[in-house]
Amino acid sequence: KYCKMKHLLSISAIMLLMAACSPTRHMIHVEMRYPSKAGIDLVAKNIAVVHLHNGNGMADRFSEAMADGLAYSLEQEYDAANGSIGLFSMPVVSGGDYSSKDTLINVLMDTGADVVFLIDTLALGEMTMGGPSSIAAPVSVDSSYISTGQLPFTMKMYAFDAMNMEEKVYNFAGSSVAVPFAYSDGKQSDKIIYDRGVASLTELGFEAGRNLSSTFRSQWKHEQYSIVYYEGEKWYDALAKAEQYDWKGAIDIWMQLLSTNDLMKRACAEYNISVACYMLGDYQLAIEWLDFSDKDNKLPISDALRKRIDARRI
Repeated sequence: KYCKMKHLLSISAIMLLMAACSPTRHMIHVEMRYPSKAGIDLVAKNIAVVHLHNGNGMADRFSEAMADGLAYSLEQEYDAANGSIGLFSMPVVSGGDYSSKDTLINVLMDTGADVVFLIDTLALGEMTMGGPSSIAAPVSVDSSYISTGQLPFTMKMYAFDAMNMEEKVYNFAGSSVAVPFAYSDGKQSDKIIYDRGVASLTELGFEAGRNLSSTFRSQWKHEQYSIVYYEGEKWYDALAKAEQYDWKGAIDIWMQLLSTNDLMKRACAEYNISVACYMLGDYQLAIEWLDFSDKDNKLPISDALRKRIDARRI
């Protein structure tokens, strides 16, 4: 979805304010979706998440879980079906430059995606585990103690959007410290505790991937858009559908209103269709309908809408 509708004025109230012979302007308040802080627009695109593996069991476990967490969170953010974001693993090739555009384009072709996120091999520090501490809450004897540790890591990730005309490679990097954990009865050996700490990296990597996804969440901004209408049942019906975010239904009615010799009325219907196409994310069609409107009778609010459409088409 490109916008969230807020209902501010009922149709009955609008009718009390209507003008008989000239168009009336009604403001609709919406929350418009914009690309993420990272500048990548993921709406309605096929996405693939790829992680590299090099035979380092600990790093491979962590990066695979991170890729899984990133894919899962992006599915939640963009209302995608579970498992619809492709998750892939690639072995590291000596001397390979995974941040290059050519490499990422090849990965895109292999995955069939529009956008690819590639998580490079992780640089891990030394993992340490502390001694067991008792857990006060009622738990089973086998899990009555917990040992926590530290694992410093540095990650690099590259992204490429084949549908972005800039053909830009996005680079992301960061360092953090994971906190591995191990439950026990307080009597296990250091090796067992360490191995259980390694096993916890799956959960920790998944959470790290979910945190990473916050960079790619959509931004929402409150905006106002104008709909113009005349006195008449069809004009009111179309406006009511726009208020309900039924843009396709509104377009159907505005299309019926085009068969008139009144150039101002036709221009208003064409302008409204342009707004609806914009809301539906078809910016090229929005421009074409706005051009029709301007040709018939340019409205004072036309230039403002054109600027918004042009900004989305970049």
